[in-house]
Amino acid sequence: MAQDFVRCYKCGYETTETLRDCPKCGRRMISSKRMRGLGWAQLVIGLFLAGFMTALTVYLAPLMLQTGGGSSNERFTGTPAQALMILLLFGVVIFFGLTSMASGLWQIKTGRRNKWILIICFAVFFFLIVIVSAVRTILS
Repeated sequence: MAQDFVRCYKCGYETTETLRDCPKCGRRMISSKRMRGLGWAQLVIGLFLAGFMTALTVYLAPLMLQTGGGSSNERFTGTPAQALMILLLFGVVIFFGLTSMASGLWQIKTGRRNKWILIICFAVFFFLIVIVSAVRTILS
């Protein structure tokens, strides 16, 4: 791993000295060691989100997409549009879990945050909202 450093995420000041506050702007400095620890937490959260929602989707998708047969306790009783919206929501949560894992791995490796991962995540989120709105309009 690279040498430990501290960084101010407000003004971008970075040094290998042990400082508590930024000498340029006065904001609290964050060490690369702490950022790596936060990366591990983010990775674990992402693994949980993606894993749990994937398992839930694999279990529920066949029940929700089942068109006939079986008792009402064994199949989804909502409309196809409702089933699609629920599965899309599951997909969004899985996507955020994968994004969290990618961001956590980046932080573990570099000791820094990556703003582009966050920006791309929000851009895809808003894109998905547009898609969901379009699908709702078409299916309604």
